[in-house]
Amino acid sequence: MVSDPHATVLSVDFTAQLRLEPPPPSDRVVISDAFDLLATLPDESVDLVITDPPYESLQLHRSRGTTTRLTTNWFATVPNSRLPELLASVYRVLRRDRHFYLFCDEVTADVIKQQQGVGVDRLPNGARLCEAGFVYWKEILWGKTTLDGQRIRGGTGYHYRAASERILFFEKGKRPLADLGIPDVLLAARSTVPGPAVKPNAVVRTLVVQSSAPGELIVDPFCGTGVVGVEARAHGRRFLLGDIDLAYLDPSLAGVAPPGVTRRVADGIEPIAPPELEELASGAGDVRAAARAAGWLDGDAPTPELDELLRIRPREREAAVRRSLRAPPAPSDPPLLRAWRAWALSGRRMS
Repeated sequence: MVSDPHATVLSVDFTAQLRLEPPPPSDRVVISDAFDLLATLPDESVDLVITDPPYESLQLHRSRGTTTRLTTNWFATVPNSRLPELLASVYRVLRRDRHFYLFCDEVTADVIKQQQGVGVDRLPNGARLCEAGFVYWKEILWGKTTLDGQRIRGGTGYHYRAASERILFFEKGKRPLADLGIPDVLLAARSTVPGPAVKPNAVVRTLVVQSSAPGELIVDPFCGTGVVGVEARAHGRRFLLGDIDLAYLDPSLAGVAPPGVTRRVADGIEPIAPPELEELASGAGDVRAAARAAGWLDGDAPTPELDELLRIRPREREAAVRRSLRAPPAPSDPPLLRAWRAWALSGRRMS
């Protein structure tokens, strides 16, 4: 994700370590702005990049009300003007004869092609050159199916609702795919894992297996739930993941992530979602006590932190509430606050 004034970024020590040393031999998940993370990596040190940046055109769907799955407070979008920087950064860190996959919608796909000078002229093999140095091959489509896989399911938009997502396929040098029989339409249902814009394991698995070998390093600087890391680990690849918010990171990656940031159920604590914030001051005694300990109430009056949360539209508030509560439950917390904090670290949705 891109820079967020409320986000924690890489520590100075970790940044210095990455600049001075090759990518770590073991898997790693870090809290970081995507551009900052890529800047720390040495030239030609990565074997595969698979990522899903929060593209600017998502704001179009938000403003028109054609998507309710995305919240303005879970991430900041990458402006189109920074997409050339993203491609140049990925090109720099990739080794020769390696691949890069970028998830996006049709609007962003068009923007990237225009920025990269991808037109009608083709090389003898059918590929097209990019300003960043890549060879652009084609769009792979993720066809979104119902959970049972029996039919295509529509998505966002008004005119012929989007039932697919683009995956732009770039190459640095030349590397054969593992299986030349794989089609360019990959069918898979939307992920049921909590979190915005989660990509299905089956689609990511195909990209991992097609374009990397066991032991190679895969990077996703906009990792979200960490599905790239899950599939990399399952197939013997190393991985480095980064995001400004790891609230929805897969629990299986907790051991390689900063402590206290992954979704999990705290030992012995049943997660409970906090009530509507507008109702805290008039809630029961235990609710008010938990809200005071969380820094939301001063007596029965809202604090500046609560005022800031209340300025967010209720349907877009959940991620900000999670961030406010994101700390491991402590024995000194009131019992209800401990349950709220356990909820903030879990994958459960507000009711």
